[in-house]
Amino acid sequence: MDKYKQEKLRLQKIEQAYKDFHQVLIAEVLKHYPVNQYTAEDIVQTTFLRVIKYGKDFADFDNTSAFRFLYTISKYVAYDVLKDEITDYNKKEIEHIIKTCADSMINSCANPEFLYMERTLVQEAIKKLPDNYSTILYLYYYHGYSFKEIGLFLGIKPNTVAQRCHYVRQKLKEILVKEGFHDERN
Repeated sequence: MDKYKQEKLRLQKIEQAYKDFHQVLIAEVLKHYPVNQYTAEDIVQTTFLRVIKYGKDFADFDNTSAFRFLYTISKYVAYDVLKDEITDYNKKEIEHIIKTCADSMINSCANPEFLYMERTLVQEAIKKLPDNYSTILYLYYYHGYSFKEIGLFLGIKPNTVAQRCHYVRQKLKEILVKEGFHDERN
């Protein structure tokens, strides 16, 4: 059989699978993943697009194997979609946290004038830090998130968060000492 006929047969098989399994796959996605109808339809459409693009041996599958193949691909597509939604949500959450905590820095002094000056100096020192480090500082010290939670937000390992937190404390200390604060341990 020539290539043209093989490709035509493969596309016919995909078309038939779409007719047979489209609604079933949507129902499976809705059953197993926290998505709405439209997202489930997008997931199934993406599944079939991937089969069209990469499923070279699809014509050789029987109906059971074809369904399993489609179901497996739809699981991975759903995972990708959910991962992207979670990442977008986490970014928005982090931005919100940073905006809300910028005004409520340190409440360690009873003298309002000194407190204002201290807050301003600390805020300016934090602005001099790299963004990815200052984010960790805000999340850990001002919002009480654990290294594990921060790691999930930022998509990095908890050990990396701990190392960066240590680094940011050292850098903040250096900046504040240059600004005139004294190290109470020395």
